[in-house]
Amino acid sequence: MLAGLLLLTAHRAPMVAAQYVVHARKMDWSRSRVRILQRTVVAVLAAGVLAGCGNESPTLTEADMFYSRNRVELYTGLEPDAPVVAVLDFDTRASILETHRSFVRVRTVAGQEGWTPRTLLLDSDLRRALRELTNQTTTLPGQGLYRAHDTLNVHTQPYRWAPTFYQLEKDESFEMLDRMLVDRLPAMAATATTPPEPTGLDHWYLVRLPKLGQTGWLIANMAYADIPLEVAMLAQGRPIVAYFPIGSVADEDTGEAKTTWLWFQSGGREQVHDFERMLVLRWDSRRDRYVVIRQNSNLTGYLPVEVIPNFESERGVGVGVRILLEKNGQMHSRSHVYTANRVYQLEEKPVIGALPHVPPGGFGARYEFSPVP
Repeated sequence: MLAGLLLLTAHRAPMVAAQYVVHARKMDWSRSRVRILQRTVVAVLAAGVLAGCGNESPTLTEADMFYSRNRVELYTGLEPDAPVVAVLDFDTRASILETHRSFVRVRTVAGQEGWTPRTLLLDSDLRRALRELTNQTTTLPGQGLYRAHDTLNVHTQPYRWAPTFYQLEKDESFEMLDRMLVDRLPAMAATATTPPEPTGLDHWYLVRLPKLGQTGWLIANMAYADIPLEVAMLAQGRPIVAYFPIGSVADEDTGEAKTTWLWFQSGGREQVHDFERMLVLRWDSRRDRYVVIRQNSNLTGYLPVEVIPNFESERGVGVGVRILLEKNGQMHSRSHVYTANRVYQLEEKPVIGALPHVPPGGFGARYEFSPVP
């Protein structure tokens, strides 16, 4: 029996060995297939990387672009403690990569990426409307330097819900161009095709930002005229809607130059016209304070006021002042001149033809709602 078992083992040994050889060959072929597959994947990935190096980002059209407000912070994520990776300046161009509720992940043209609130970005239509507003107001003369009482948003339209494109810091200055009475509309007006019923009235300033050369709107009661306190205290609580330095006199005791001021003040809360008082204030050395040397009241006046240096008149050469008044439903132009420390009224005549400076919204009417497409 033992001899038979040995004979059987000797007979099957070549067959078992052959099976092992076939199995080993199969394993070698499997390993070869894996290596070939790995090399193929590496080649494909390498080709993709090389293709990406030749074209780092897809070409974006103007419609795909968004524009940032000033001081826009980009965060690494949506967590409350996510660190800030970049702070964008005004008008930084970026594309939106993804959206999560009211936040978007953006990539700037410089390659910066991060999350930020969607409300801090302007789309291409709003940016174009903002450029048009700036172009429309290029020739409007400034009505004085004003400052923000506190942090203050500048809007694309004179509505509290309108998109903002710049945020003024406390006491940051800007140039005032015009003042407009506006119906206070609810936030639903942002998506309405017709204006809803107003909930009140607001006065807004049309302003020019010196840092940007850009024009926008801000709420009027959040700003103040940059006039020295010793002069501003004579305003008696009436808003100063335009002011100009038109000369100076020397204090008899100290020799200090004291500015002579021309300013215009509004009256009623709901008045459509811009001002009803014109005053000229000059330093009085004997009284050691400012005094009013000229006051015109009960005016129906409209901005802008035009101040003309080196103005020639029959009263002499001085600072010319031209104001717009409404009388019996018609616009009149009245001229004054300040010369030799005195103010003289020169002439008043109806305005015929087009006015040289017409602010957005025109004269004698409230600002009309017009949705931005």
